[in-house]
Amino acid sequence: MVEEAGPGSHLTAAQIWERARSLQPRIGFATVHRSLIRLHELGGVLKIDVPGEASAIYEPAAGPHAHFRCTRCGAIRDLDFALPPATLQRLSAEHGVTIDREIVTFSGTCAACR
Repeated sequence: MVEEAGPGSHLTAAQIWERARSLQPRIGFATVHRSLIRLHELGGVLKIDVPGEASAIYEPAAGPHAHFRCTRCGAIRDLDFALPPATLQRLSAEHGVTIDREIVTFSGTCAACR
């Protein structure tokens, strides 16, 4: 369901469940939720926790990019952005951590709401 939605789609578990029910009317929400968790663990889908929202959103796994969330209408869109590898290496060394993945979300007002 997530892959079929295509790049740039950002769906909640409930939205994915609704789509799944159109194909399998008896599928339970818990089944869809567990599947999303597993797909995320395997790297098949990306899970994005959106500050101020009750549920996460899921999108097809894609190359490095950031997200922009409009604080007025709530729209979320992809931005072509990634931290340079040297910055990630420097942060890892300075803080003694291993960075496996970066998730960057910017917030502000979208063009439509301005």
